[in-house]
Amino acid sequence: MPDKRFALLLALLFLFSFIMPAAAAAGLPQQGSFYTIQNQEAEVIGEGVTLLSYTLTAGDRPVKVYILQIDLDNPYVMLDGLIGTDGTLAETETVSRMIAGRSGAVAAVNGGFFIMSKDKPLGTLIKDGELVASPIKRSDMPVFALSKDRRPLFDFFAFSGEVRAANGKTFPLYGINKPAYDLEDGSLSDTDHLTLYDRYWGPQPRGADPNHPGALAAEVAEGTVKQVVYAGEVQFVMPPDGYVLWGHGAAADFIRQNLPVGASVYVNYRTEPDFKKIKLAAGSNSFLVREGKVTAFQGEVKGKTARTAAASAGNGRWLYLVAVEKSDASTGMEQSELAKLLVDLGAEEALNLDGGGSTTLVARRPGDFDLSLINRPKQGRERLVTDGIGIFNTAPAGQPAGLIISGPRTVLAGTYAEYTVKGYDSHYHPWRPEGVEWNPPAGAGDFVGNTFYPLQSGEFKLAAVAGTARGEKKVRVLGAGELRSLRVEPAVIRADLAQSVPMSFKVETNDGQLLPLEPKYVEGRSTLGEFRGGQFYTGTVRGGGKLEVSFLNLAAEIPVQVGSLFRDTGQNWAFKQIEEVAAAGILKGFEDDTFRPAEPVTRAQVVTILSRLLDWPPVQESLSFKDMVPDWAGNAVAAAVARGVVRGYPDGRFLPGRYITRAELCAILDRAVKVSSGREEMAFTDMDAVPSWAEDAMGRVVSSGLIRGYEDGSLRPGTSVTRAEMAVIISRYLTLSSQWQFTKTH
Repeated sequence: MPDKRFALLLALLFLFSFIMPAAAAAGLPQQGSFYTIQNQEAEVIGEGVTLLSYTLTAGDRPVKVYILQIDLDNPYVMLDGLIGTDGTLAETETVSRMIAGRSGAVAAVNGGFFIMSKDKPLGTLIKDGELVASPIKRSDMPVFALSKDRRPLFDFFAFSGEVRAANGKTFPLYGINKPAYDLEDGSLSDTDHLTLYDRYWGPQPRGADPNHPGALAAEVAEGTVKQVVYAGEVQFVMPPDGYVLWGHGAAADFIRQNLPVGASVYVNYRTEPDFKKIKLAAGSNSFLVREGKVTAFQGEVKGKTARTAAASAGNGRWLYLVAVEKSDASTGMEQSELAKLLVDLGAEEALNLDGGGSTTLVARRPGDFDLSLINRPKQGRERLVTDGIGIFNTAPAGQPAGLIISGPRTVLAGTYAEYTVKGYDSHYHPWRPEGVEWNPPAGAGDFVGNTFYPLQSGEFKLAAVAGTARGEKKVRVLGAGELRSLRVEPAVIRADLAQSVPMSFKVETNDGQLLPLEPKYVEGRSTLGEFRGGQFYTGTVRGGGKLEVSFLNLAAEIPVQVGSLFRDTGQNWAFKQIEEVAAAGILKGFEDDTFRPAEPVTRAQVVTILSRLLDWPPVQESLSFKDMVPDWAGNAVAAAVARGVVRGYPDGRFLPGRYITRAELCAILDRAVKVSSGREEMAFTDMDAVPSWAEDAMGRVVSSGLIRGYEDGSLRPGTSVTRAEMAVIISRYLTLSSQWQFTKTH
């Protein structure tokens, strides 16, 4: 028994160290140089590696920042350069796939800048003391490196080398595995230069370059020239135990004159600092911080965007790999803001790595076996990149040390919650707990398997134990007295017969929080259908009514309209009025069962609608307009003309298909129903747009309530009237005619 208590004490002490690791570096201050921290979280994800997650407010915009804090003094931390999954630069790859399957992998970020049109790294790339890509021959692109003695290095790297032929002739070697790039003087890097390509370039040697005609490629294996061909005629594969020399201009002349087939050739090259002493390196475009201060930039990517950076602190003990997110939830940062953030973090030296759509940070959450994407990439998915930086936990398997409980932090009374349990050992490796026992506080609730059924409201710590490992999670149970209302979507149900409508629910708490509520906890009843499984199923009866739903002491009523006369009006804002006037036969639909509510009404349609509304008897007079009135509108137009409701235009036409404006409709309504309710002074923002001939009529019709202004205070007299608006106007007439004094035109 004492041994068991001692083991439990050790587990609890380890849990505390998991939350607050010993000798941890300082994080960001609560109030920074241009931001305020709104939320922060720290997770130990491996020996010496902590994932810091921040939500900042910069100005009035949120910014999400993720930082890998790496203790380089921890002997179990190992970093490695990542390149394509085949170990070459032949194909770009996502960071996730570069590190997938690597033993002990705990995190990775994207690496240096690369030429997207060529899919090749622009700057230096070193992996385990091998030069994958040589330093660029420019003075404005520094390098982030980690030495084999585990210290970060932020510096400019230089490259030099030479090729010596068997006859003693030499030629300078310009680079290793480099694509063509621009030099600072505007010339191209390959002009008159000699470059070496080996297995890291990929299985296919470099071919022709349209900017460098006449370039030669010499295949060298086991120190001997095997063949020399024009670069455009390369058909051989990269020699696994050799390399290819690619030269243009003067370099091509050197190959042609001094490297015949069968001749020996010698190559040597070096970098300063020495690449053989470097564990990994990635190219940058600029310093961000030097000696603890924001420094002048060699290059700057403008705009608030996603960014990746490397920084060191504590005289090189701490390495920070930083990813700034650009998404709909994070506004991103300017390069200068990132530099200030790193100074706030305590950075002594820092470099900008590739960013924008390339910014990627993946990590293995505590207790997880697989890595997951932590930031949301700018383009919504991981970009293919040339290289990355991987972080690994090389510690041996330890003893089970702690449990991570995942599940909801807030539980509503009357519901239940599912929880999962993951384990980590004394070296932060994941393990799968078995035989988990739950120990909720007395009276808080019961567990059945991993499902928690709360019995009372309050704040509790749910504890899980597996062997000597233990974990806790704070949970708040909200009782009925802490809930204010039940929110339902949709707020109005309009559906045809025998249809299903998906529904969602939220509970509003007394302090204004909105919590999702699974439909299985909601009860519902209606005479127009059935509520089950989060769906409302309409029946076979048309009509209006309501759906009553309830949860605990909360209830809500949702208006329901089942069955529509038209297939395109179910979600229209004027649905009720359209149904009303269509059922009365005043407005009709089309042969395809549509009403077309957004379609403007014409002069002929308005007259026909008024004829039905006011029940005009037919007249004997014939029409004498120069244009043709449709047969379906002839009687109505003749009746309207005879009553003085409408007239033709000065040129003798009626224009039956012309869309009618709100001003014209007011004039027609004024003559058709003879509004006698008086006229009030109109005060709309666009009164100067009311034509003089319509002022009196609009004044009377608007005063009667048949036509109203818009929410922005305008009347819009020149806007065409839609069929939905016409339905609403007719519906108002049917309602208001019993309140106001209208006189029909007989």
